[in-house]
Amino acid sequence: MKAIVSLLFSTLLLLSGCTGAHLDIFPELENPALMQKKIAPELLHQDIDALVAGVKLRHPDFAGYADEVKLYQQVAALKANITTPMTRLEFFRHIGQLSHLFQDGHSFLLWPYQELNGLREQGSKPFPFLVKLSSNGVFVAKQYHYQNQQLPAGSQLISINGVAVTDIFANAQRYVGGETAVLRQAFVAERLPFLLWAVYGFIDQFDIEYNYQGKTQRLLIDNQQSWQVAAKEDSATTADITYSRLNDATGYLEVTSFDVDPDEFSTQLNSAFTSIAKDNLTALVIDIRHNTGGNTDTATELASYIADKPFRLVSHVTEKLNAENRGVFGYKGQAGDMISTPWDDYVKPNSSPQHFNGKVVVLIGPVTYSAAIVFATTVQDNQFGILAGKATGGFANQTAQGNLFNLPHSQLRAYVATRLLLRPNGNSAVSAVIPDLPVADKLQDQQNAIDTTLQQVLHHLGSAENHAKLQ
Repeated sequence: MKAIVSLLFSTLLLLSGCTGAHLDIFPELENPALMQKKIAPELLHQDIDALVAGVKLRHPDFAGYADEVKLYQQVAALKANITTPMTRLEFFRHIGQLSHLFQDGHSFLLWPYQELNGLREQGSKPFPFLVKLSSNGVFVAKQYHYQNQQLPAGSQLISINGVAVTDIFANAQRYVGGETAVLRQAFVAERLPFLLWAVYGFIDQFDIEYNYQGKTQRLLIDNQQSWQVAAKEDSATTADITYSRLNDATGYLEVTSFDVDPDEFSTQLNSAFTSIAKDNLTALVIDIRHNTGGNTDTATELASYIADKPFRLVSHVTEKLNAENRGVFGYKGQAGDMISTPWDDYVKPNSSPQHFNGKVVVLIGPVTYSAAIVFATTVQDNQFGILAGKATGGFANQTAQGNLFNLPHSQLRAYVATRLLLRPNGNSAVSAVIPDLPVADKLQDQQNAIDTTLQQVLHHLGSAENHAKLQ
């Protein structure tokens, strides 16, 4: 099978299937002293130009994605504000604001991760909690504890170090890529510990104001504390796939990442679907609401377990060539060429006894992205099941296959997509993936850590009338 490698940005941020300097996402600095160096403003101005030019050179539809008027206005404003030498971190707080204007979740400037890694090695600790974003606010995703202190799941964050969480998300979304503001804010939730440090300098000390069950409380954290998730992992839980039984008829499979070694992912899938087959279920809920992607080999294998006919993940692929992706001796073509190829790689359904033949509901949301969007459109376009939840923040037709490059003077690292993917049914409309069963957030459910979408889907599956619609 041909592999389309897409970018995953979870809290770990790993890129699978990558070889070559232009695909190495987190290389070390050749000169670590650069982390402390003050860089002259004229050189920083050159780096700003290099970022825009580098993205424009590589992106397959720069004009279709980027808001060029606002982009170049921001470039001029940044240069006017940079009049004194700056460190890489100080510079990132300026130039990083260009990322949202590329309007692509696969095209943005990385924060100075080398500096953050250095702080961690010295014992510093970033923000310790995973959070979830909803239309009702930002909520703690899991229950945490430290000694006799607890932070319950469902706690709504009000402020961090005196800055309103609403302001943090509105500001930090400018430092990430994403087709829409809702997707960018979802990425802020995914990367909050990194962005709190990179944008605000928040590390080690956190003064948190939160609301839990109608009561506003305060929590003070320092780097001597070691906060842990309170709930113990179930024996059926793996790093990327979690299977559990919701009731006698329905199973729940959460897939948090497609950025997994294909062999490891295959082993996890086989184990999960062996349990599913043993439980003799009639319905399966697959949750990819927090899956920001990975590579399509893993998404393909998951689809094969629920497919009832041969399928393809995309119908067409367009790639823009540059000096780094032209292939050996430039066999693909010249830099700047657009190579458009029909996708004829059909995949057969999994033929093992573990293949699932019941009803399928796939949960999606604003942070469902990249290979996870490709999986969702595969399910929807091939009618392997229905989609439930909220519209994706990213487009149904995804960009993919990122290249990376360094800015010449600061050596800050940029990521930019080089391919465009067309969904299986060939619909080229620029739009989100729209669920067949939309579900709105409920504030009371959020505050009590109740999964509104899952409750609605179970109600939907339990209705005889709606069961008939699923068939």
